[in-house]
Amino acid sequence: MASEKACLAVMNISDPTIYLDMDGVLVDFFGTFAKYAGVEHWKHIDQRKLQDVLDKITGSDYFAKLPKTKTCDNIIEMAIDFAGSYSILSSPLRGDISNSSKHKQTWVTNNLSPQPRETIIVRDKTLYAAANGVQNILIDDRGSNIYKWRQAGGYGIKYQADEDNLSVISGALKAYERE
Repeated sequence: MASEKACLAVMNISDPTIYLDMDGVLVDFFGTFAKYAGVEHWKHIDQRKLQDVLDKITGSDYFAKLPKTKTCDNIIEMAIDFAGSYSILSSPLRGDISNSSKHKQTWVTNNLSPQPRETIIVRDKTLYAAANGVQNILIDDRGSNIYKWRQAGGYGIKYQADEDNLSVISGALKAYERE
């Protein structure tokens, strides 16, 4: 009974889980993708070239070899300071779900310290937006993911590592505390 109480003191059931997206938040997917395509920015890739690059990375270990974003370690530190731990919630590559999921898991194991409480690779992130009446937090670079997360009852923070300052996250976490 005493160990159960100690465990509850560390992780209160009413505490939110902070879910961190990988691509564009912790992992420099887009910079590496642009290099593969031979363009300065990934948004400059035409549809044909986009499909060529997607075909190249499908079935490969691309996701296991990506570099961290410059803010990756800071984001993890912020999440742990706020909630005591963090989890990964990332989407697999469409058409390469099993393979990309495996290599994303490898990336997490090889690059993150401390390790996340759990790593979830799934198409529908909204399944994790709320639990037991608590709004869980998602930090993601895709506006559509944030919109869907909020619609499902979660607290979403849109953050894109190559464009945003870490104050976007710290400010949103402070706002969450006030709600």
